[in-house]
This record gives sequence, C-alpha cells and structure tokens, in this order.
Amino acid sequence: MTDLAAPIARSRQLPPWPAARPLRAWQREALSALEGHEGPSFLASATPAAGKTTFGLRVAWELLRTGRVARVVVAGPTTHICRQWAADAARYGIDLEPNRPNAEGVEPRDRHGVAVTYQTIAAGPKLHARAARRPTLLIADEPHHMGESAAWGRSALEAFDGCVLRLLLSGTPFRSDNAAIPWVAYDDDGVSSADYVYGYPQALVDEVCRPITFLPYDGEMEWRSDGRLRQASFDLVLPQAEAARRLRTALDAAGDWMGEVLRDADARLSQVRAEGHADAGGLVVASDQDHARAIAARLAGIAGEEPEIVMSDEPEASARIAAFSASRRRWLVSVLMVSEGVDIPRLRVGVYATAAKTELFFRQVVGRFIRRTPAPERQMSYLLLPADLRLKRLAVEIEEERRHALDLTPREALGDEGFDEPPPERGEPGEAFEMLSSTGAQLDEAILSETTMQLFATEPPPSAALAAFAVDPVGAAPASSSEPSAAAGFASRERLREERTKLVGQLSRRTGESHREIHARVNRRTGVRSVGAATREQLEKGNELLIRELTK
Repeated sequence: MTDLAAPIARSRQLPPWPAARPLRAWQREALSALEGHEGPSFLASATPAAGKTTFGLRVAWELLRTGRVARVVVAGPTTHICRQWAADAARYGIDLEPNRPNAEGVEPRDRHGVAVTYQTIAAGPKLHARAARRPTLLIADEPHHMGESAAWGRSALEAFDGCVLRLLLSGTPFRSDNAAIPWVAYDDDGVSSADYVYGYPQALVDEVCRPITFLPYDGEMEWRSDGRLRQASFDLVLPQAEAARRLRTALDAAGDWMGEVLRDADARLSQVRAEGHADAGGLVVASDQDHARAIAARLAGIAGEEPEIVMSDEPEASARIAAFSASRRRWLVSVLMVSEGVDIPRLRVGVYATAAKTELFFRQVVGRFIRRTPAPERQMSYLLLPADLRLKRLAVEIEEERRHALDLTPREALGDEGFDEPPPERGEPGEAFEMLSSTGAQLDEAILSETTMQLFATEPPPSAALAAFAVDPVGAAPASSSEPSAAAGFASRERLREERTKLVGQLSRRTGESHREIHARVNRRTGVRSVGAATREQLEKGNELLIRELTK
C-alpha cells in the first residue's frame, strides 16, 4: 500500500479487536488485496449485507493502531448512515463525531475523526482539506453519490486529494454516465471497475446473506388519460407514458391491487414468524410521503397493528428506525430512508410500492432483506412487487444470481419458491390522468431468464500475503474484556452538550444574563472557542463550573 510504511505519533491507543467479532473470509481476503494494492485509492464492491462497514472499520482500526493515519473521515449519503457508522465504530474503540456541522470548525483531537455527509463536505471543502493535512483515511460509503452531483464530486476531490488512503465501499453496481465518480477507475468502454469484488452469489454460498424470492403481481388496471378510458394488465406493452400511468394506478393505496398485495404480504410475514423467526418484520417502500401514510393506514387495518412510518427528511428518523429494529413490531413504511445502508436484520418480507425503476435503487431495496440473523436456519426473504416489465427484468437478474449460487452449493438447497433515487415521476404538468380501479393477482409463472449480470468489468486481483495488516488465521485479535460502549465517545459528548444547554438556561433565568453571555464566559474559563469545539474533558469542566454557580 502506498506511503504507509512510516508510522506517525499515535493520538490514542485502541483496544484489541473484539474476539467476538472475527472477520469473515472475504473481509480477510479484501484486506490482503488492499495490502498488495498500488495507489492511494481502493474500491471494494461487496453485496449489501456482506459486512462492508466492518471491513472499513477494520482498515481504520489497523491504520490508527499502527499510527499510519491520525484521523478517519467517513463520508456517507445520509445523516442516519453517518450516525450508524459512528455507533458501529465505537464498538471497536474508534471515536467518530457524526454529522459535525462545518460551522464548528476542525474537530478537536480527542477523537479519531468524523462521519459526515457528502453534502456537508460539499458545503465546506476547504475546511475538510485543512483538517486532512493530518494523515487521514477517507472511507467513502456508496461513492456513486459523488457522481450524482458534480459539485459533490469536485468538493470531495478538493477536500481529500491528499489523503493517505481513500477507501471506497460500494454495495450496489454503478455504471458509467456523464459524471465520473472521483477516484474510480474506468475501462476503455467507460465501465467502472473495482479493486475487490464480493458478489451476491458468493455471499449465498458462504451463508453470509439470505436468499430472496420475488413474487410479482399482475392484475387489471383501469385509468383515464387524455380523455380516453384505458385498461391493461402488466403483460401488455404500452408507450412509456401509459406504462407509467398503469404502474401508478396499481400502486394507488386505495385500490384493490394494493389491498391484495398488502394482505398477502402480511400473511407471508405471519408464516415466516410461525416458522421460527418470531420477531421477523416487513417493509413497504412507498412513492412519497402522502402515499406512505395512506398505505400505513390501510396496512394497520390488515395487520391489526399500526406500522411505523419513517420519512427521509424527519429529524427523528434515525431514532425511529433504531427503535423499530430493536422491537417486535410487524411493519415499517418508508420513503427512500431505508433504501440504502440501513441495517434492520429482522426484515424478511417487503412490498415494492414505488414507481422508481432504476437498477441501483432496486438493488438497494433488495439489500434490506438479505442480511442474515443467527436463527432460524432457513432464512428465505420475500419481495412482493408489481409485474411491471422493467421491475421483472431487474428481479430476474438477482433471481438468476441466487439460482446460480444455490446450484453451486453442495448442501441442501434453501428453497426455490419461485441518495438516492429521486422521487418517482408524477406525470407531465397539466396531464389529464385519473386512476380508476385495479385488481391484483400473484403470477403463477416462475421468474426465469438467461440474463446474468456482472457487477464490475474486472475480476478481483489475486490475494497477496498480509504484511502490514496483523490479521490472525481466524481474523480476530486477542480478546478484550468487554467491547467499548458508544457512550464513551460521541454519545457522551452529546449528553454533556444537552446538559450544558439546560444548565445555561437555568442560570440565565436566575441571573438575567443571556445564554450567549454565559456560554462565552464558560468557554473562556475552559479555554475553548465554542461548545462544538470542546473536548469531553472541557465539556465536563464547563458543566461543573455551571453547577457550582447554580449551587452557590
């Protein structure tokens, strides 16, 4: 690996890698490939649910532990994913500050770095470039987002061009378009290539991921457009505009098609629970917020339980996703929020109720259902979807990968039942379109096709022997007595800042001083520029000063 031979001073000692979290075989192989890689950028493509976060954090742990970097920056597509990275990092003693505003300046040195969105980086590239003067590891999660906005890509190049290592982690395939993704290699045909690839078929063989079955639903949809009454099932080829209207008619939350699909999905979830996965959950991906609320209301009557609703722009969305993940509730209804990077391992049944039809978005949704849990043994997941021709083709590709993997598996087969994406098109302005009725019925035909898909154009390089990375044969370092708690890092600082706000409010009411005056006085006495720039020790000292003033 380039320029990693000379260690720098270690800012903080890290605990041993937890013995309870050994690396998977592909993660050890990817570490070996990284060690033998030439250049400061490395793209690893691993299927959703394979463990990209753990792999990225192992790289960060190794480089911090050996002193080859002084800090880590995780760049992610959403604030929820950034917070999830910070929480996962804390398990290994890596202290990342999630979603740190640019206005607070460069992070204090009592932590190992930050986890921030691509949008945040784009808003302050010079700040991040200044912070990256310290030897920095950049982990770019789902880097295709840097290609969706030219400004995001340019800002990332400006901010992290001098990093010691740029580790790009992708869970979904992305192909060439007019906006190249920073630090990604392209072949002569403009197709992106990865330095290491771990695909869905191999993950199935290794029992890292669950298999998934697609259940397409056809029906008769009736709508009125441009003054004409139209009726068609999904097997009829229509002009693009009318095909979109047919799909939107099927997805009408009040229609019979949606009612049939929701009833079958809830029955399927009950079956999965009865087979041994008692806390299995379901997810409906809706088209927009109004659509999500209407579906949730209808699903509540079917399931006998109010679904959780999560919107991508709600400030409490992360907490609600975490609460649902830890609960036994049956259904979550969401718009975009859980399409990418969100970890809810108990999801087993899904309803694809959005008109979004890009391969990237579809595979992101599929990725929510293929993360394995320790039990039960048989872990087939199910995704119910419209029998729209484009969606069926996307499902076929994944189904073929699954069948190929199961054919290669020597043990008993597991069964054979058959950001982000922009908001879906709502039609042309002023169009005369009215959804009238729909009926739904699951297709009896199996999804079969000769189509297969190669995620990236090049095969992964042969694994090299590990040298700088100290990974033992089972991928675990000596055991530590206990795993670090997230409360030891960013969560404890958040608690101290909340406590600071309450204490300042109490003192303001007593003395008549403004909040700003009190904050400024305490900051001067603790030697800090702002509350956001304070270390944990400085926050504790400031709160002690305020408590003493209040208890005089």
